[in-house]
Amino acid sequence: MRRIKLFTPLIISILLLFSGCTKTETVPNVVVDSEDNTISYSLVSASIEDVVLTQRVDCTSVQTKDQEVSFSVTGKYVDKVYVREGETVKKGDLLCELSSASLEEEIEDLTYKIKRNELRLSYLDMDQSLELQDLFLIGIFGEEETQAVRDRYARQRTLINDDLEFDREELAAKQAELRNSRLYATMDGTVYKLDKKLRGSTSKEGKVIMTIIDMSEILFVVKDTEYKDLFHEGDMVDMTVSYSAAAGDYIVTPYQMDTWEDTMVFSVYTGPDNKTVEVGTYGTLYPVVDTRKNVLSLPKEVVHEAGDKAFVYTLSEDNIREIRYVEIGLFGDERVEILSGLEEGEKVVKK
Repeated sequence: MRRIKLFTPLIISILLLFSGCTKTETVPNVVVDSEDNTISYSLVSASIEDVVLTQRVDCTSVQTKDQEVSFSVTGKYVDKVYVREGETVKKGDLLCELSSASLEEEIEDLTYKIKRNELRLSYLDMDQSLELQDLFLIGIFGEEETQAVRDRYARQRTLINDDLEFDREELAAKQAELRNSRLYATMDGTVYKLDKKLRGSTSKEGKVIMTIIDMSEILFVVKDTEYKDLFHEGDMVDMTVSYSAAAGDYIVTPYQMDTWEDTMVFSVYTGPDNKTVEVGTYGTLYPVVDTRKNVLSLPKEVVHEAGDKAFVYTLSEDNIREIRYVEIGLFGDERVEILSGLEEGEKVVKK
């Protein structure tokens, strides 16, 4: 800025009037103070680096395996639920069961009855042999008498075997009913979508009451194949999860590309530690569309475009901002390839 210190003729006349001076005096020279008018710029140098262009592709996480849990009977009272939403279970863990106290008593009675008849059947041969020996000892050797003994024991065997067959079939049915009243995890996983009003409700055949999800391998799915050509077997692709407890940067790889038809699938290669990727988590893939290795480049925010021309701002020796036209190549995500108009190390205005 410039500050001007100046006594105007009017002020000088007034001063002369009050001083009573009639002598004409020389008016002092105007004094001008100059201050620095320099604007401070932030600069950045053109340098040799990689220029990379990627494509944003949205994806959603899904599980690889799950178990939909449901009863196979209708009209039974749900007595006990052993798991909670989000709980981890192991294969074979009991999840819930229907009321089965009377059923267990019936199974116990049938089991006892079967064992008793099996024992009776095992003694029949011995009893028959002893009775035939007794006949021999008392001198009865007739075929008619011995055949009568054999027939009697045969009838007993038939009756016992009939009882055993019926009871075993009944026991198998009761045991199947008991198994159907108890639901077990068929895989390791996490409990999701648990019916909050399950306990005390009435069972309905086929109704899903909870889902067990295998969290050991979560996959990310893209619901179309528009960008399929950007991916290749074994590629390491950057992915970002912006929200949820799993937020962070990941690396994923194409999963079973030979099965890609209507969707593209990716498995997580690396990601943040101690994070749980829940089903339905949204992510963004960044496959590489084009790249230039070790080329002269600038950060993209310092390269400007006007029509079909590109330019940057440089500083003159007098610290004045000047336009410098440049020829650009690949305009990447973070940097722009400079084909001509600048040399390595030359500085341009950042802001």
